[in-house]
Amino acid sequence: MIDFVHQVESLYSESFQENKEMQSLSSVKNWRQEQDSSKHLATLESLLDHDGRRVPSREVRVMLNWAQWWDELLRDLILLPRKQGQGLATCNPEALWMHLTAQHDWLKITSWIEECEPNHSSCGQSKWPPLTASIVDQNTLCSGYMRNDILNKLARNGIFVLSELEDFELLLQRLVSLGGVLQNPHPVPKYSTASGLDFHARFVLHCLEHNLQYMLYTYLDYYSLTPSNCPILDDKELHEAHPWFEFLVQCRGVASNPRDPKMIFQASLANAQILIPSNQASVSSMLLEGRTLLALATTMYAPGGIDQVLQNEDTEKPLKKVDPQLLKMALSPYPKLRAALFPPCTSHGILPSDISLYHLVQSLVPFDPSKLFGWQSTNTLAVSDASSDLPHFSSPELVNKYAIMERLDFLYYLRHGRPSFAFGTFLVQQLVKSKSPKQLIQQAGNEAFLLGLSFFNTPSVAAACVCFLELLGLSSLKLRVDIKVANMIFSYRTRNEESQHNQIRESLVEQLMRLADGEKAATEEVLKSLEEAFWDSIEHQGIKRTSSDSRRQWSLVMQFCKLHTTKLSTSYLKECAKSNDWLQFIIQAQLYSYKPDEVTSVLEGFAPVIQHHLMLALEKSPLLHGAAGGPEGSTGSRHADGLFQILFRCQEGPSASCHLLAEGLRDHAPILSVLAACFPEADIIHCLCVWIITSVDNVTRSEATKHIQSSVENHKWDLHDLSLIWKVFLRKQKCQTLIRGFQLFLKDSPLLHILEMYDLCMNCKKYNEAKTKLDEFQKLLTNLKSGDGPAASQVPVQWLESQALFLLELMLQQCRTEYELGKLLQLLAATDDLLLAGPHVKKLCALSEILKGSSVSINPSMLTRFSPETFQNECRSILEQLQEKGMFSLARKVAVLAELPADSVVTREILRDLHLLRDMGEWDQDQIRIKFWKKCNDSFMKNSISSQAASDFFLNQANVVVESSVQEKIKSITERHLLLTLAGHWLAKDVSMALDKLEEIEKEIWICRITQQTLSADEGSGRSRCSSCAAVNGDFTFDNLAKEFSFSKLPALNTPNYLKVEGLEFRECQQTLAGDEEAALRFLLGCLLDEGSVHEASRVCRYFHFYSRDVSLVLHCRALASGEADLDKLHTDIQALVAAEKTQESSASQQSRVPSTSSLEDWTHIADPSLDDQIVLSLKALTDECVHGRNYCRQVLCLYELSKELNCSYSEMSALDPEKVLRAILSSQQAERCRRAQAFITTQGLQPETVAELVAKEVVQELLASSEGKGQKQVSNPAAESQAFLQLAKLCQDHTLVGMKLLEKISSVPRGELSCITELLILAHNCFSLTCHMEGITRVLQAARLLTDEHLAPNDEYGLMVRLLTGIGRYNEMTYIFELLHEKHYFEVLMRKKLDPSGTLKTALLDYIKRCRPGDSEKHNMIALCFSMCREIGENHEAAACIQLKLIESQPWEGRRAGECSCGSLHCSVTPTDVALAGRGPHLHPAVHLPALVGLFQGAEVLAVTGM
Repeated sequence: MIDFVHQVESLYSESFQENKEMQSLSSVKNWRQEQDSSKHLATLESLLDHDGRRVPSREVRVMLNWAQWWDELLRDLILLPRKQGQGLATCNPEALWMHLTAQHDWLKITSWIEECEPNHSSCGQSKWPPLTASIVDQNTLCSGYMRNDILNKLARNGIFVLSELEDFELLLQRLVSLGGVLQNPHPVPKYSTASGLDFHARFVLHCLEHNLQYMLYTYLDYYSLTPSNCPILDDKELHEAHPWFEFLVQCRGVASNPRDPKMIFQASLANAQILIPSNQASVSSMLLEGRTLLALATTMYAPGGIDQVLQNEDTEKPLKKVDPQLLKMALSPYPKLRAALFPPCTSHGILPSDISLYHLVQSLVPFDPSKLFGWQSTNTLAVSDASSDLPHFSSPELVNKYAIMERLDFLYYLRHGRPSFAFGTFLVQQLVKSKSPKQLIQQAGNEAFLLGLSFFNTPSVAAACVCFLELLGLSSLKLRVDIKVANMIFSYRTRNEESQHNQIRESLVEQLMRLADGEKAATEEVLKSLEEAFWDSIEHQGIKRTSSDSRRQWSLVMQFCKLHTTKLSTSYLKECAKSNDWLQFIIQAQLYSYKPDEVTSVLEGFAPVIQHHLMLALEKSPLLHGAAGGPEGSTGSRHADGLFQILFRCQEGPSASCHLLAEGLRDHAPILSVLAACFPEADIIHCLCVWIITSVDNVTRSEATKHIQSSVENHKWDLHDLSLIWKVFLRKQKCQTLIRGFQLFLKDSPLLHILEMYDLCMNCKKYNEAKTKLDEFQKLLTNLKSGDGPAASQVPVQWLESQALFLLELMLQQCRTEYELGKLLQLLAATDDLLLAGPHVKKLCALSEILKGSSVSINPSMLTRFSPETFQNECRSILEQLQEKGMFSLARKVAVLAELPADSVVTREILRDLHLLRDMGEWDQDQIRIKFWKKCNDSFMKNSISSQAASDFFLNQANVVVESSVQEKIKSITERHLLLTLAGHWLAKDVSMALDKLEEIEKEIWICRITQQTLSADEGSGRSRCSSCAAVNGDFTFDNLAKEFSFSKLPALNTPNYLKVEGLEFRECQQTLAGDEEAALRFLLGCLLDEGSVHEASRVCRYFHFYSRDVSLVLHCRALASGEADLDKLHTDIQALVAAEKTQESSASQQSRVPSTSSLEDWTHIADPSLDDQIVLSLKALTDECVHGRNYCRQVLCLYELSKELNCSYSEMSALDPEKVLRAILSSQQAERCRRAQAFITTQGLQPETVAELVAKEVVQELLASSEGKGQKQVSNPAAESQAFLQLAKLCQDHTLVGMKLLEKISSVPRGELSCITELLILAHNCFSLTCHMEGITRVLQAARLLTDEHLAPNDEYGLMVRLLTGIGRYNEMTYIFELLHEKHYFEVLMRKKLDPSGTLKTALLDYIKRCRPGDSEKHNMIALCFSMCREIGENHEAAACIQLKLIESQPWEGRRAGECSCGSLHCSVTPTDVALAGRGPHLHPAVHLPALVGLFQGAEVLAVTGM
């Protein structure tokens, strides 16, 4: 062990300095260091100085006695990091492997593994120790990923760890990463389990466990496993547990030995075991299960045949033994077989002649038992030369006798991608025997060419054909170009149509075959497709069309044109012309030697300037002048003599085409029209008309030519004639003749497409194809309009449009059923820019869709004379029909479509429902009626009917409300009240409503209320509007619903005129109400005034010319406050009231008493009322006199006083929103703002939610203004400022709500305003504390912790920490601030004067020191001293002195010097505190603390003297 320690010291002493530096760096990582190490040094010295000798130096040597407990492996691991590479071969392999894997040293690990490979050639001394699988399995310390790589590398060398060998699943996973289990040689040749199974047996069991049938069959075939070399395959237990396994083994046995019938018999039994899993497979069990034919087929392969099975008495082989009686019963469905196998006995008991199954088969024509089944010993009919082997398809005798032999030619090998075999076959089979080898080679090349084109998208076949052509000595360029062209076209087409690959390929192969045959049409088709595919490929590659890369790829197209001797494509030249790229244009034209006329025809695409320059450049070209003209050949054909005579005669006249047309009309020969159109001077329209006329019957011809007055033969046919022919033929639905004529003469005309559309719709009912034709017509017509159409079109566009329009209108008329009309309208509506009015067609289509399935149809006359007016008229008629039939949902859709008001539809539907409810007897129930009227209102809103219609409906219903008894009369009045309210509610929505009509409705409503109140009072139920307003009933009643739709607060009704006092003096006028009605009205007016509905009360008084004293007083209050009325101009009664109040106030002031406020209850003034303010005194007098509406008078008085305080008029103040007024009061920064705000809130009845929001906003604004230097000077005392804010918060009755609003406002405060956030948290906490809202307090504490940790502490805001701590005052929950201040040496900040007026901080500080800093007596004394806690100081020093005495007593007397030192330290420790206590002597308790300290000091002096 000593040698090992020295060895470690020698290895590691070289890098001592480095280790020291590393230790210093590692010590920096500790975020908290030990500041005082004296305690540890003392402990170490006490251990080293046990013999009394002190060591002057701190550097001591400590024996590492724990090194003796290291085992050999750990010692090697310690030494390994300092060893060099040459000494690794002698290391402990386990330690070395642990070291390398722990370090993830892949290079050294792979080097070690490669050296341990079996086929590694060792050159010299080994660098590594031996490596075994157990070392790798037990000592690998690397990550899972590297461990997997290591095990893979070892497995490739045939080394597997024990943990994977024991777990077959892990072993298979490892083999999967190495190529699987099917490898030669076997990847795990020496595998063996604990039970002695080899890998083959274990894999078979694995396949059986997981039911891997195909995998097992493949594995057995790959390794040729049979029961002879793999005994587990013959395991009977496995066969019984897995019947399919036995069948698999038996089938493989049949395949290996097809001539052994026993194997087939056993395989059949195994098959039966799968079919009959419940019993043991045997012929008898098959018969018992009803599988007779299977049993007979199985016995055919049994040894000895069916006869031996029936006669077998061997009990040792029960599988093939059959009970004859059982077989006889099973053969009952097959009587002939039964008779053959069990022949009946004769009368004498003699059996008839033996007839076997083969005698029966003799009667079947295809079978001959004498030549078949010779391998069966029971076949007595077999001849001697019959085959004794089981016949099969590969039998040589059958192959030689019956098989059709066919040699594989070279095309077979080409189709399989084997060109060399194809070439060899061609040489041996054909070329050697040929007499004309060149012709044969050319023929073979053509066949290979066609084959390559047929399989252009199969690279192996195409490459084989190309190679074969080269081997034949033929050029493969054409094949290669065509294959590349075909693949480009195929890629282009499949990219656009992904789901039709096979169809596209077959179509393309057909084109290529015609191309190979030399068809010009096919060449042009392929060239056109190639151009499209080429440009599509360029776009997908993102290459510019005229770039050099594009031109190089274009060479494929040019090669195609040259190889197929077709005209060179000018598509690339046209692209150059479009982009004005003249350089690429000239290069391309020169490179491929275009003809001059081809070049000049493309020049038109260039810009005019470039075109002119290029023309000048090409004029001097000799090719251009050389190709100026050339003879044109003409061809002819032989016709009949009559036709030749007509042709000869027509050439004699001046106009050959006209002569031919006249002859055609005369002889009814349409062919002559076709010939006439071949002349250059022929008029195509003339030819077309003649062809059409001569192609139909006489009736149609006469109708189409009846407008011609002169001879038909000499008539000059024009567009007018053609339009008449067009209309006649379409009316007769003879579109096929028109289609054929346009195909012959005007095949580029858009009318051809619309004719085909007509035919597809009217005759074929193929609407999807018709839509395509209509789109093509639209496209061609648009091109003609823009001038991009074919120049040959000599028909005006307007004429084309008129004919197409006639056809479309005619199609609508010719539809025989509603289905056809609907489909046609759908087709036309889906087409953009249709000649027919697009919106009209779409509306017709929509109308047809709506009416589908109904018995209402569209008037056919509207299809031809469509206009918005006729459409609306037709829709009105349809609406009436639908409403009569009760189809209101369809009627609403029609109304929306025609933009007609749906008022009548909705109202009639509602009336229908109303009558239905009455018929059903449910209308008498109040809840039913209430829900019905609510549903009516919702239906009106949903269908957006006019306000006037809805109002009229409810008015009409209100007028028909019936009544009977008193109780029913009350319900009827209540229901009428609701209906009138709904009528007024809807009328108020009308912008153009008449105010007098709305007032009339409101008057009727009040008549209902008065009547309702009168009846309720008579009945004695006490039911009144006031009570219903005061306490909201939860039931769904007429009154609740009427209140929901009340329109009394409508601005149009609440005009300022109703607040004027003029017009309210009705006492002298004759009243319009009876006595009980007046009482009811007076009661209801009082309720209105108590609610604050002064406008409505004033209107009601005017409606009924009723005088209400309270209404008059309320309005006079407002008039006085707003200045609309003077004191001296008031009514005499009002003046008398005011004068009496003044007298009372004057006498009260003379008697020096406080004015009585009994009349104002708990009312508080905005400001102290002055006796000189006559308006205020008058308002007080009027308020005292009010019985109802007193709260409104208080509001007036409050607003009046506020207006005086804020220097504005009452009108301006009353026009403002109450929230704005309260905001102005709060932001006034006056001393009395809280009292004013509280008075305003009380009179206005503001909601706590509103008050809380305004208070929170004001607090945030003042805090931000204070922190930014805006507004008033910042308050030096945060606690006083917090109290001021708390007074603001108390304005809201719900203090918790204010706290929540303050917390929500924190997110809107700028991030840097930490003081503002602090104050908000403190104020929110105070609010929550007022209501003991624990959830809010918890949220504040969480927010405070978050603010401290993330903002205050990182920014060293210690003052804000202290403010947050003392402001919230929850010291036990906020001890983290104590910790932060203590760590940052700011703890003394907590001891400032006046920081804790409540006195709870000092207690919390002492509690914190006792709990968290129990040893810090100095801080404890400092806190007690700061807060004048003298008792705690004395107790602390008394305890310290006692401890010192005990320490002095326990120390030995070492001498004078030590005693002096102890006494000196004692004096030093108590002196500062004594000095501090000297100034606070009077505060100490004389009976306890002072004597104790005196005694303590005396004891210390005695000890000191004794020590000396």
